[in-house]
Order: sequence, then structure tokens, then C-alpha cells
Amino acid sequence: MADNADRTHYFVARPEIPSEPRIIEVEVRGRRLSFVTDRGVFSYGKVASGSRLLAEQMDLSGASEVLDWGCAWGLLGVVAARKWPELHVVMVDVNERACELARENLRRNHAEAEVIAGDAREVLAGRRFDAVVCNPPISAGRAAVVGVMDHAAQLLSEGGSFWMVAATKKGAKTLQRELEARFGEVERTAMRGGFRVYRASKPIGREDDAR
Repeated sequence: MADNADRTHYFVARPEIPSEPRIIEVEVRGRRLSFVTDRGVFSYGKVASGSRLLAEQMDLSGASEVLDWGCAWGLLGVVAARKWPELHVVMVDVNERACELARENLRRNHAEAEVIAGDAREVLAGRRFDAVVCNPPISAGRAAVVGVMDHAAQLLSEGGSFWMVAATKKGAKTLQRELEARFGEVERTAMRGGFRVYRASKPIGREDDAR
């Protein structure tokens, strides 16, 4: 069920829309997973197609610290924690209801991760990650998505990668150019079902990448 009327609630700390939890069962990367979703949180009652593609395509092997930026109810973070249990996965979202769901979904799927509620730019200050994965908030506008790219570039440790999905009909090619303006290497790793997955590395202007 689409949750279009609730989209303005995704990006606030405490959604005012009444809670109406819905459980879904999905198979991702050969694992059957169970998630609680809720109104006022992105992808209510279903797995968003872009998030599923990113979850299936992201390669986090060799990483130690991984961030799910804007985790919603936790698909990417849970998949990462189950697929690569050796990782320290961090999940962040400004939406407190989303973070509550993410914690519950970690428990439901016997996975471990650190879940942090708040503005990523504030609550992650000073931290670095080997990989950042994100289905960016297209509905919040292009400027918000570009802001995620800028912040991801700052969060990456040396040699780290930023994984992002974008809808082809919602400016994916333009967003690729924005990525190329911020990262020395940008690769389209998958294109399916109207979505594209990008892997970006070597943030431009970073002193540690210039050495």
C-alpha cells in the first residue's frame, strides 16, 4: 500500500500521523526476513523497489564500519548485519519512530547494529565509515539528496565507498553528475526496474585521498 499522504512525516523527529504497524515478509539475498513497518515512516507496508535493488547489489566485504544513512525501518542495515555479521553497522534516521522500528527489526531478524536517532550531521560528528549506503530522500527535493552526497563524502574513511540508489525517471542521470562532481570514481553497478545503483569513492578535495 502506498503511503503518499504520509511523506511529509518521514523527515520529522516525531510523526504526528497515528501509528498503524504492519508486518511484511521479504526475501533478500537468499534470506527470508520479517519487518515491522508503520505509517509516517518511508516504505510503509512494502519494500521500496530502489531499496531492494541496493540491498541486493551493495558489496560491503572488506569493510569494518558501515552506515545506513536514513535507515527508515531498517532494510539496508538489517541486510548488511545479516550478510556480513563481522561488520559494525550503524543506522541513523531523524525519525524516532523509524529508529524504534529499526531496533525491533534487528531483534526480529537476529541481527546486531547501533541505531541512532537524530540529524546525521549532528549525531555522527567526528565518526568515519568504510561504507555509507543510502536510498536518499528524493521526495524531499534535489537539494536534500545533494546534501546527503556532501555529508557522505565527509563521513568516509580513506578508501571508503558511498552506495546510493536513484530512480531513472527521477533524475538519476543528473544525480550521477552530482556524484561525479564530488567523487573521483563513480560506477553504476546495477540498473533494473527503473532504478540505478551507484558506487562512489575517492571524495574530491579530501587531503587523505590526495596523498
